[in-house]
Amino acid sequence: MKKASRFMPKYEPRKASKPALIGLLAIAMVITIYQPMYLVVLAGIALILIVWSKIDQPKVEKHFLALCKERGRLSICEFAREFDPKVVDTWIIRAVYEQLQAALPTRQNVPIKAMDSLFDTLMLDEDDLNLDLSKEIAQRTGRSLESYESNPYYGKVTTARNLVLFFNHQARISAT
Repeated sequence: MKKASRFMPKYEPRKASKPALIGLLAIAMVITIYQPMYLVVLAGIALILIVWSKIDQPKVEKHFLALCKERGRLSICEFAREFDPKVVDTWIIRAVYEQLQAALPTRQNVPIKAMDSLFDTLMLDEDDLNLDLSKEIAQRTGRSLESYESNPYYGKVTTARNLVLFFNHQARISAT
């Protein structure tokens, strides 16, 4: 019998290898010694990004605060009720909900609904979905990301519901 989803393991990020970190540090030192102008350019870019985020963050926080007020005390329970547990793996439901919570560009705990648009309502970046979120959910649920092009939800993942259904159609990783 499969364990309940509340006992599902948390996401474990992979650690960088020591040779990769040493190589990156060596490259940074060489650039600093031979091309110090790059440091000025990088510092300028960093400054622009910091100022931009400080300007944009109050809008984002206001948006999520309004969502929290509108949705009251909704929880993962209401999210899970949107799916038939006989058809959809409960581990996927929990992993999607929790990883979406972690990926939101706010520190607030925002109630998520299955119909929420990943990009408009939850303000996620498409690159975050493709590069980080998918791998995190796949790792937690034991689902493979291979042959994702043949998934009937491929290219249609725009809501939390479609993200759950996408992973529900992915093959389980076989234990060897």
